Amino acid sequence: MCNHKNGFTLLEILIALFIFSIVSMILVSALHTVFNSQSATAKHAATLTKLQMAFLLMSRDFEQVINRPVTNAKGIVEGPFLGTPDTVTFTHGGVANPFGSLQRSTLQRTQYFLDKEHLVRSIWPVLDQVQKTLPNDRILLRSITALRFEYLDNQGQFQNNWPPPDQKQTVLPRAVRVIITLEKGGILSQLYRIPAEIQQQIQPGQPSNAKP
Repeated sequence: MCNHKNGFTLLEILIALFIFSIVSMILVSALHTVFNSQSATAKHAATLTKLQMAFLLMSRDFEQVINRPVTNAKGIVEGPFLGTPDTVTFTHGGVANPFGSLQRSTLQRTQYFLDKEHLVRSIWPVLDQVQKTLPNDRILLRSITALRFEYLDNQGQFQNNWPPPDQKQTVLPRAVRVIITLEKGGILSQLYRIPAEIQQQIQPGQPSNAKP
């Protein structure tokens, strides 16, 4: 017969195991909540970083727009800045060419558009293209449900398309507003100003490193 002073009864062991199980379940649930919270925070931080990089890249491109038409792969001259509500294509400066040592332009033809919930930045390797010239696409953001561009004219009115019907192909907008709707995270809007001093036109075939 078991002496109670030297051990535990079966009932006491069962009670202790029951309490331990409850405490363990509480701890596991708490740890699971902490891990989920950390994972969500990490995903949010990663998304925020990508958003900041995308907006920074767009800011650099839009604020260095150049009034330089191009010849596309079909041999047709395109205006320096072409915009619709969901796509924008333009010529801009800012392409690095240290000391002019590289055989490439300091200008670049760039396009932003939405493709299957992806914000895509597309660039052409040359300004004036030939039939086989293809752009290089880069996905900047994912899980985008809507993308919209608006263009500010000289009267301070936002237009859905650029150039507007009453404007010349060589006229640049004063600013571009980008509105992005995230699958999770709401609606984000950024306004990028285009400096007035870049309105002077550079003709196709003119050296790309020429200052406007």
